[in-house]
Amino acid sequence: MKPDIKIIYEDSGCIVVYKPAGISVQTARTSEEDVCSKLKNHLKGGYLGVVHRLDQPVEGLLVFAKNKKTAAALTEQLQSGRLKKSYKAVVLGEIKEGGTDICYMRKNASSECEIGEGDDYKRAELSYEPVSSKDGTTLLNVKIGTGRFHQIRAQLSHLGYPILGDLKYGSEESRRVSSEKGIRTVALCADHLEYTDPDSKNIRKFDTVPQNTAFDIYDL
Repeated sequence: MKPDIKIIYEDSGCIVVYKPAGISVQTARTSEEDVCSKLKNHLKGGYLGVVHRLDQPVEGLLVFAKNKKTAAALTEQLQSGRLKKSYKAVVLGEIKEGGTDICYMRKNASSECEIGEGDDYKRAELSYEPVSSKDGTTLLNVKIGTGRFHQIRAQLSHLGYPILGDLKYGSEESRRVSSEKGIRTVALCADHLEYTDPDSKNIRKFDTVPQNTAFDIYDL
């Protein structure tokens, strides 16, 4: 049985939830429950606006809108960078210094993120900062300046820092280490979310602790 979502906060315009790994934000498969269907049941069929997403195998915080006005306001904040998100990841290798990477990527015909150059490739910006290194792995704080498909997973792998538990973008070595450690889902969590409430103008901040077993050695 898949773990369920948790409603962290709710008011007249917004719902903030924790999405566990293994459940989609939105899916076309009628036989599969997703975050949107669960929240629509909670709202008894009321309006639900999707502001941003997380990959199915990734856990973390999401905010949804309960009306069109709030959806438009949060989307504008997302596009302008005022809706702030940050992530924690456990990657293979010991990283001593942080950095910022800019590359170009696209979603290919196999529904994978492909990094390269060309007219259909879009700019992707990512920054990372090492928190601690243990057992040949590093805990990173990650922020993105763009919201591309599978961006963090593909970009860190391209940099030579594959995320543990990631079968799609991992290396042979990271898959082996993940298997040995019993890590079965992507060790990536959207652990911080911050936005301005469109009605009250108050700053809302939310944090969560990653549940993936890859984070256990880091005492979060």
